[in-house]
Amino acid sequence: MPTRLPLGAILSAASAVICAIPTLVLPADSPNAPKTAFLAVGAVVFAVGVARVRSEANPRRVVAPYDDGDGDS
Repeated sequence: MPTRLPLGAILSAASAVICAIPTLVLPADSPNAPKTAFLAVGAVVFAVGVARVRSEANPRRVVAPYDDGDGDS
């Protein structure tokens, strides 16, 4: 039985890496434009990852209303 790749989780993790790149690679006194670009791309990738997690096919459980057994439901 083949398993599906959890693309939403992978995209969310990739967004964390993208957002960390400016801190890890660029010097502290570098211009803000490249840092902002990395953060914007990371935010978009994170939003796509969250949307993907929310739309992945999961069996939905129907939760029955609480019944305490006294007959008045």
